[in-house]
Amino acid sequence: MRKADSLRTWLTACIEDFAKQPERLQIFIESGQILARKSRTLSFVYQYTAKVLVTDFAGDADRLFIPVLAWIEKEQPELLQRQDSQPFGFEAELLDSDVSDVEISIDLTESVLVMPRPDGSGYDTEHPPAPDFTNAFTGAEGVTFLQGFAHVEPVIASGDPGAVLTPGIPPTP
Repeated sequence: MRKADSLRTWLTACIEDFAKQPERLQIFIESGQILARKSRTLSFVYQYTAKVLVTDFAGDADRLFIPVLAWIEKEQPELLQRQDSQPFGFEAELLDSDVSDVEISIDLTESVLVMPRPDGSGYDTEHPPAPDFTNAFTGAEGVTFLQGFAHVEPVIASGDPGAVLTPGIPPTP
């Protein structure tokens, strides 16, 4: 699943601790389903909950949750439009006054377009980009989590669904 890999890459780039100790960031897929109907295409949707387990996290929770919100804004922006205003959930076990284990749950979907090759030799797939909900917040037009946190405006402007999000570094063409 592309989004789970993207989330790992993003969090590792945003939080230096994970680059130094990658075992402290674990990502699991739970409650996975395939959504498909008999139709003229073989296209389908992955639907699952990404569980992000962060062990021995020290410091302010904002340091973890703001990058998650920025990633959601790029990869699953409709979560920021939910009626309940809850783009993700979390649980934490306080190990001592400074260190916690944190589990984040994010409900994700990934559309997969399946296109048979004209010569009948198989098929190709495409993962279309998430819809653009720029200016989704009333009163905060033009402000995004990505811009405010990581200064990665060029990523949004690129329109490239395969662009790797790296804080402060625009994607390569």
